Amino acid sequence: DLRLNLGADLRGEVWDRFDAFNTIGPGASAGLRYRFGLGRQAPWVLLETRFGYDRFQDTAQSGYDNVLNFEAGIALSDRIALEGGYAFESFVSPNDFYDRQVHRVNARMVFDVTSSLQVTGGYIYREGDVISYAVPPRPDIARFSIDRADEDEFGQPLRTAYKLLGRTHALSFSVAYQLMKYASVQLGYEYAITTHDPLQYENHIVEVNIAVAY
Repeated sequence: DLRLNLGADLRGEVWDRFDAFNTIGPGASAGLRYRFGLGRQAPWVLLETRFGYDRFQDTAQSGYDNVLNFEAGIALSDRIALEGGYAFESFVSPNDFYDRQVHRVNARMVFDVTSSLQVTGGYIYREGDVISYAVPPRPDIARFSIDRADEDEFGQPLRTAYKLLGRTHALSFSVAYQLMKYASVQLGYEYAITTHDPLQYENHIVEVNIAVAY
């Protein structure tokens, strides 16, 4: 009924247009899970943390990130489970302008189609620091931004970066398939809208994950 999980990961991003955002980041994680009862349908809680370093091609943005996450779940049937949780994300950089703190709440439904195939759909709400880039300078954004800085790593014309508080609503969908006993692959899609009146940003995110367990 009590399990300790330890993990390591390497993640990265490659941008087609703005290569200053290209990132590579190693990290380590630890999680402690407790299950209230016996069997797969018993409710559970999980407390975990991840600590890592994200190195941007533009080194001024590089820094350390930490996520503290609390999750809980309960099986509604042999195939369907309801899960959700809260996370606090913190990013610390030598350049204070890039420091960010974000609160995240999520809820998802997990459906085991077969013993090897799992489908998940969920909703995510995020609230916290967002960095917005604009050209030319935007006095209307400067009025409600926390801080701003001029950026030259994207070439010309010079862009102005604004740090502000934003709220994000996102819908996610993923499919996970177990390749073998200790390895699985996951395909995911997320549609997100981030707002801070009068600003609105729309994102489409596609992820491919490979997990190996021992």
